[in-house]
Amino acid sequence: MHKSRVKTWAHLSLLAANIIYGLNFSIAKSVMPEAIKPFALVSLRSISAAALFWATSLFMPKEPVKNKDLLFLFAVSFFGVVINQTLFLVGLDMTSPINSSIILSTNPIFAFIFAALILRERITFLKGTGLALGLSGVLLLILQNGTPDLASTTFLGDIYTLVNTISWAFYTVIIKRMLEKYHPVTVMKWTFLFGMMTNIPVGYHQWSTMDWSAISFHAWLGIAFVVVGATYLGYLLILFGLRRLSPTIVSTYTYTQPVIAAYLASMMGQDHIDLVMIISALLIFAGVFVVSRQKSIEV
Repeated sequence: MHKSRVKTWAHLSLLAANIIYGLNFSIAKSVMPEAIKPFALVSLRSISAAALFWATSLFMPKEPVKNKDLLFLFAVSFFGVVINQTLFLVGLDMTSPINSSIILSTNPIFAFIFAALILRERITFLKGTGLALGLSGVLLLILQNGTPDLASTTFLGDIYTLVNTISWAFYTVIIKRMLEKYHPVTVMKWTFLFGMMTNIPVGYHQWSTMDWSAISFHAWLGIAFVVVGATYLGYLLILFGLRRLSPTIVSTYTYTQPVIAAYLASMMGQDHIDLVMIISALLIFAGVFVVSRQKSIEV
């Protein structure tokens, strides 16, 4: 009963994280590049998140980390923080929130492949069916919003987003063994500390040339959501779920992000809800449900 309750909370944490990420597409896009430049936001995001995770760790029992594991966390920070943070924001700045959310929803496919290759996770018919259901819902959204034009100005942004998606999928698979040894806050405080060391030099030029006093209160609220909500809280919720569920299940929840992003656009008067969107939402959530049922079917 206790194990069942913990898994329920793990699924709820993943749903909450992906709601936050679904909102983040439009909110992050609204503050870039007018209020804050993307590389400057990358630096601010990394510094703030590292500070928040280290502050949180002060209220927890001390958990020493072995030197070899610190070296491992240093290496994986490149995939989970540097590439993920930088290419997501730079890609989003160059493309649309809908394009970005659709591309990121391919994450389960890459996580599925990495989990099979690295963790020897079984490739079952049930997993394939769930992934296919979710992907079909995403394809409906792609058709609804128009297929990407390779000659468009958003193409490079789409490529950056795709590389970010592959990097994040790889990270969720390889970080799994660290979460089996240490608390998520411990993993995150070291990962963001190491990632910050790279992201600060990357964003220094844009950071130093910005007029920070010109940023409006409304824009600061958006920036705060990106930093606290989509980084600190989002990462914590994802790792809480990843600690108790497989990378394939965790990544499948990204299928919900295009739906959330599209619904937010509708609420803001940028789009409207129609039958195709409703059907795609049902397919996406059905895919999440089917993949999450794998343990009760597999022998």
